[in-house]
Amino acid sequence: MTEKWGKDEILERVTDVLVRSFELDPADIRLDSHVVDDLDLDSIDAIDLAVGLREQTGIDLSEEELKSIRIVGDIVDLLRNKLPDA
Repeated sequence: MTEKWGKDEILERVTDVLVRSFELDPADIRLDSHVVDDLDLDSIDAIDLAVGLREQTGIDLSEEELKSIRIVGDIVDLLRNKLPDA
């Protein structure tokens, strides 16, 4: 990945990972969706999420970063901040 993606494109990729990995309904995945309360994911799911995101984006998230995720928007912001600038 060599250029900065927009928030919408990152959300699209995050949604794809969440749908494929956890069989979630894409309609339930919004920037303000709470990962635990709305999407019913737990700390074990965070590892699968990190693997899926790495496959989709080439970006690794640390354990500390995974622990900081509360809503889908947090995932998008983390990824966006780790993308190289164009």
